[in-house]
Amino acid sequence: MLDAQGKPRYWLGAYDAWHLLIPVALAAVLANWALSPRPRPSRPAAAALPTPMRPSAITIPMAGTNLTVRQFGTIQGTCQPLARVFLFLRQIPNPEQLLAETRSDTNGVFRFTMAPFPPGDYGFRVEAVAADGRRAPSPEIPLRLTTAPPPLPAKKAPAAKPSPKAGTKKAAPTKPPSEKKVSPAKKAPPVKSAPESK
Repeated sequence: MLDAQGKPRYWLGAYDAWHLLIPVALAAVLANWALSPRPRPSRPAAAALPTPMRPSAITIPMAGTNLTVRQFGTIQGTCQPLARVFLFLRQIPNPEQLLAETRSDTNGVFRFTMAPFPPGDYGFRVEAVAADGRRAPSPEIPLRLTTAPPPLPAKKAPAAKPSPKAGTKKAAPTKPPSEKKVSPAKKAPPVKSAPESK
């Protein structure tokens, strides 16, 4: 496009002043945006790891004990506080099965009251399940139930200790008399006999 003098409209000599403000303002805005400090994106905070579960264990009865059917009445132990506790029974050598369920108290103690069992070899274990679904199984404890109490092991009589007799004292060991070296007898000097007088 040409202006009134026949020159191009944006020719340097005839450049309108207000047209110059637009690119200058645009350049200033871009420079300001490029040089302004940008806030760093905040990193998301790491999720807090859940506290590890308390291990589960059966404390009563003790593993490997022999009990009579009448003595066996409870199973007690410790696990995660306020968890669901499942009791599993295995009648050796058969596979295990779920027997009962309870809840642990605020201290993590659980207790099962048992019905009478027939004599035999059994294995018991528990599994605690926390509110978030985590599980903590206990090791299996073997237990033998009998109808009669097991025989007591025979006690050995203590060996008799020899006691010293009253009134007798051990004589102190005597040393043999020391032998003195005896020097061989000195030979007497020969005696000169006087000549006989005739």
